[in-house]
Amino acid sequence: MRQSCKTPEASDVVYFTLGIMEIVRATSKHLAELLAWLEEEERETGEGFNCNREVIENSQPEGNLYCALQEQAVVGFAVHHRMTEGASISLLEVRLDQRGLGIGKALATHAIGCLFRSGANFIKVECAPHASEPFWKHLGFQPTEQLRRSIWENPRLVLHNNQGSS
Repeated sequence: MRQSCKTPEASDVVYFTLGIMEIVRATSKHLAELLAWLEEEERETGEGFNCNREVIENSQPEGNLYCALQEQAVVGFAVHHRMTEGASISLLEVRLDQRGLGIGKALATHAIGCLFRSGANFIKVECAPHASEPFWKHLGFQPTEQLRRSIWENPRLVLHNNQGSS
């Protein structure tokens, strides 16, 4: 059963040395901007999450799509879902020209806080691309007990809520 991460705050303002970034629940305007960015990224690099377009589109009306904004422009996004006992961060990406500035970490930290505050006992991520695995491990995620069936399967990690439900 999927549900929205319903916490009192709909957005958080995160301060960076390069200016102010706001993380907000995505509106239909943010969604349109995000989808255009992903389409352009795929056309130019052959990479990105445009292949998950349907998941992203469906997450916005459910309240599970969050965007990082700088000067009202979408520079990153995260899709996360709350389940009965746990949760998942399904997608997280930062625009190529904005990487390395802490935006991905801010989005991940926001998602983790939101999901744990909503009562999740654990959060799972699937590391796609594989190169994202160190990013998630740096945030405290550990390999799941579920073994990978092949070297081509994406690593799966989990972060447990050691504070318990509150």
